[in-house]
Amino acid sequence: MKSTRLSLLRAKAVLFALVSVLAFSFSACNVTTEPEVEHVYKQIDADDLLVGTWTGGSTEWPESYTITNTTFESKGSYKGNNLVVQKLDSTSGYIYIKYTVAMNADWSYSETAPDVGKWYAISYKDLGAEKISLSGAYKKDGATSCKTLDEAVTEFTVDNGYFGTYSSCTRQKSE
Repeated sequence: MKSTRLSLLRAKAVLFALVSVLAFSFSACNVTTEPEVEHVYKQIDADDLLVGTWTGGSTEWPESYTITNTTFESKGSYKGNNLVVQKLDSTSGYIYIKYTVAMNADWSYSETAPDVGKWYAISYKDLGAEKISLSGAYKKDGATSCKTLDEAVTEFTVDNGYFGTYSSCTRQKSE
């Protein structure tokens, strides 16, 4: 009888070990890890819906933005080239530029400002054939530029507190 009990205990131990190993194996197969976020940004075509001259603002504070497939210009303000876009969906995303003209400490703009040659971002939403809402990256005590495109993609996001105010703009007809 002692031998039967011992055999039964061994069988239970083996069964428990087998179940444990199988449970671990199945749970290991179901482990989900968040995939690394891939920064997907690309150049745009000359006929992309973003391309054009967009105006908005008020009579007192008119705004004008010209977007080509390689450049972005805020009239009377900053400019950039090497334009790439990260589309979030068909009507929103981020535009990244490398400053060619940026703001100086005295609030003037020049090609020799400290941020020239660094990356900046503009958020857009509500993109349509005739309208768009634009917001340049700004956050109190936040970055004004980044050394690399990857840094700009990581830093300049709505979730990070940038892009609080958008300008509603309309497409200007080309003549």
